[in-house]
Amino acid sequence: MKRFAVIVILLLLVASAAVSEQALPAELSEGSRLIGLLITTEPLSACTGESGQLPASLQTEPESDPEVVFEGVSGLRLLCFPFPDESGDNGRIVSNVDDGFTSVDFEIEDEGRIIQINAVMSVVPGPEEMRFFCNPVMMALSGQVYALPGDFMAVNADMNPPGSSVGQTIRDERKGMEHGREITDVMTVTVQIDAVCEPIEIRLLQFSDTHELLKSETFLPGTVPDQIVPLTEAAYLLLETVEKDGETKSVIRRTVTGRDEELLSTMSCGKDNLCISHAHEILWE
Repeated sequence: MKRFAVIVILLLLVASAAVSEQALPAELSEGSRLIGLLITTEPLSACTGESGQLPASLQTEPESDPEVVFEGVSGLRLLCFPFPDESGDNGRIVSNVDDGFTSVDFEIEDEGRIIQINAVMSVVPGPEEMRFFCNPVMMALSGQVYALPGDFMAVNADMNPPGSSVGQTIRDERKGMEHGREITDVMTVTVQIDAVCEPIEIRLLQFSDTHELLKSETFLPGTVPDQIVPLTEAAYLLLETVEKDGETKSVIRRTVTGRDEELLSTMSCGKDNLCISHAHEILWE
């Protein structure tokens, strides 16, 4: 049985020198631990009621990972947590990550006692301010999961031109005793929002080893096949992404992929001006 010190969560605005702190309600159980974030475009406080918490259900199905579900709330889950086996020990590490992140990296040490999540969201800023609320998600010793209202990151076209970024880091560190020895559990979640131009056209060109153009294909964003089969004589691929820059201009971003690489990625702009990353397998002959 673990007993932990009171949790402290720090929020760091990466793109600014200002650091803000979020204090959790004093009545929270000592056993609750941070397991990630629920990112929403509306304040979570409107859904929490007097408790200040938004409860979630932990759904488990045979031969599949447990899933944290927030009923009636639209948001992106960015979660990672140890899930106990029949003996009560941490049996495996489970992640729940929704589409809407262009990259997510996990660093897990000490059988899940130390977890770090680094995620990137790519956003096409508009003239109106967009807010992304980073709401901490907690798990109690009982297995109950709930979210708490968090701070937000704001993005708009005037303040966040393409190439700029804003970010927030939430850290939960606590010490306790287990089997007579001191242990430390640490969870760190960093979310970075990159301002990008909207992709409007994707061109895939195949070249020979003498740089002769062999084949050219044009796609709308989000329609590139999951598997790409280059010509036998193709030595490399050139991916050109045409992006909208302002009302009238466009720019082209180019990426070269050689025969030693088996994946390439593209992006499309979806809901809430979020760009979704697509991975494509290259089947070289």
